[in-house]
Amino acid sequence: MGTAGIVLAAGDGSRLGGRAKALLPHRGRPLLHTVVEALLEGGCDDVIVVVGAFGDDVAAACPTGAIAVYNPDWAVGMSTSLRRGVDAARAHQRVALTVVDFPGITAELVRHLLDAHHTGTVTLPVFGDHPGHPVVFDIADALGAAADATGDEGARSFLARNRERVRRLDCTGLADPGDVDTSEDLRRLT
Repeated sequence: MGTAGIVLAAGDGSRLGGRAKALLPHRGRPLLHTVVEALLEGGCDDVIVVVGAFGDDVAAACPTGAIAVYNPDWAVGMSTSLRRGVDAARAHQRVALTVVDFPGITAELVRHLLDAHHTGTVTLPVFGDHPGHPVVFDIADALGAAADATGDEGARSFLARNRERVRRLDCTGLADPGDVDTSEDLRRLT
């Protein structure tokens, strides 16, 4: 199979007072819908949503084209969600990995990344000087990144160790790279 989108959505939203980021209102629907639809419309064949703290509620909110995978170890950190998501995507050739608190994601951004990705590289979007999401991996690299990740770190260590294979792709203007971590971010979102 082709490309799986992986959405990390297992956290407890502690910086937002314990709210599920996936369920935050965005354009009249849950934020999760914005992220999943951008991945699907951008060229992903399937989308895997890794759920945890609000598992049943987030799974129930998954739109058509997305499947929920429960991470019982979500409290350990992002590394466990990365492993669950990548494991669920094993049948795919590549993955587009993103976080759920990325309201500015667009299908245009995803399409640009997928079109620019070359086998044997990791495609990392950059907005100005700042890296962002989604990051596109061949499945072998995604499995390696998941195996290396610890605690609340996602693929950062893998990217640092494989810097020579990371293709930084300027995506300025294709998406608003801001995320949602605080109440102030939430006000900007709605």
